[in-house]
Amino acid sequence: MRALHVHHDANSSPGIIGAVLESRGWDAEVHQVCELHGSPTGSPDFPDPTGVDLVVLYGSRWSVYDDAVTHWVKPELDFIRRADSAGVPVLGLCFGGQLLSAAFGGEVTETDVPEVGWQKIVPRVPDVEPGPWLQWHFDRFTVPEGARELAVSDSGPQAFRLRRNLALQFHPEADRVVIEGWFADDLDQVAAVGVDPQQLLAEADRQGMAARARADRLLTTFLR
Repeated sequence: MRALHVHHDANSSPGIIGAVLESRGWDAEVHQVCELHGSPTGSPDFPDPTGVDLVVLYGSRWSVYDDAVTHWVKPELDFIRRADSAGVPVLGLCFGGQLLSAAFGGEVTETDVPEVGWQKIVPRVPDVEPGPWLQWHFDRFTVPEGARELAVSDSGPQAFRLRRNLALQFHPEADRVVIEGWFADDLDQVAAVGVDPQQLLAEADRQGMAARARADRLLTTFLR
């Protein structure tokens, strides 16, 4: 089984999700959209999704609606729709979840309630656990027509499923290494909401095995 990891920013890494898939014997392929740290300039060329068994879309400091990323967001939305048509499962994390919403008729807008930190969500179904999950977002998505909302928070929808696609607003991949990588370019976002970056790392250490177990169970349900 092969998983395609689509990273949008140069400081993105697969973290817990990559580790769980590797532990299950999945081979990893990587597609990097933006190569330069802090730059929205990326490649509009995406691989054929039918060549893999799973696509994982990771986060980004950019918004789906930013003019600076339109040159690669539009091709990526087509890429997502091709995967869906072929029955290839797509897992979207934060920005990746927002892409899934936009690809199938939902809306992505700035939220009145930014979320940064380890926070609990409100599940609508048993398949999604309350967490805490690592949040790091300033936008929100709506649930497309025909999709099932799976979880919410004060900020808005936190998860939905549409056919073989699972969109999440939170970051099940987040561990210390992932978060430290984000600090390279995105520390200004943490400062903007008054969150202590060292507390994010300390909580990542405290969550440790529990965060991995939650992500493992989430993947098990999704892939089943």
